[in-house]
This record gives sequence, C-alpha cells and structure tokens, in this order.
Amino acid sequence: MTWGKFIIAAWGVVLALSLMTSALPTSWWFQAGEVRVADASVGDCPEMQFDREINRPFKAEWTVTIMARASYGWATYRTYRGANDYRPENQLPDRLDLCWWAWADPLHLPPGEYRVNTLWRIHPTQGRAREVRRTSNTFEVTP
Repeated sequence: MTWGKFIIAAWGVVLALSLMTSALPTSWWFQAGEVRVADASVGDCPEMQFDREINRPFKAEWTVTIMARASYGWATYRTYRGANDYRPENQLPDRLDLCWWAWADPLHLPPGEYRVNTLWRIHPTQGRAREVRRTSNTFEVTP
C-alpha cells in the first residue's frame, strides 16, 4: 500500500468514527429523569427530586430558567447559567434544592407559582452538540 492510499484510508476511518459518534443518541452520555420541585415558604429554598444517569464523561453547559406564573401565562423570572464536567462517578447532593440546582443562594422567590426549565447542552469529544430539556412541575412559594 502506498502512503497516499494509507493516508486516505486513515482519514476514511476517522470520518466513519465521527459520523458514528454523531448518530449516537443523547442517552449514550446522559439520561435525565423528571424534575420535581416541592412547595416552599418565602425565604426557604425549595427542595427537589431528580434522577439522572451519567453514562460517559462529557462537558455540558446548563441553563436553569425559573418561570413565574403571570396573568397571561408563564414569564421568565430569572435565568442562571453554568458549565460542568460530568462524570459517571458524580453524585447529586443528599439534600437537593433549587439553590444548588441554579447555583444561587438565596433565590429570593416572592410568593407565587413557579416552574423550572432546565437545558443541558452536551458537548461530546466528537460529533455535534446535543440538548436535553426538562420542565419541572408547578410549585408554590407562600408567605
């Protein structure tokens, strides 16, 4: 085999692997369950429940948008952003709450009804970025 054919074959293998990685579903890296937020009182950080599986290491940016019920529907109350290095051995805290989720303490949520939209934008080492979105239940903050 000549060097030219070898180089073309090697690039073909790299391209094939890249295309295969692009075809993999998001669950290859990350499986996100339902996001549940408990009712809370003003000044308290609402507790949460969430199940996830990190199947392979990946980097992701996340966006947490707290939506408040308005007279015309849902309106953005506040948005938080960050990035993490996700690894299969990473665990959620024993007491998961919305302050940890948004990396904001305190949140200063006034009385009202809310829900939380969460977006993870996963960046695999190869292939295109992928998105996972979850919307929580409606929860209430009372005086």
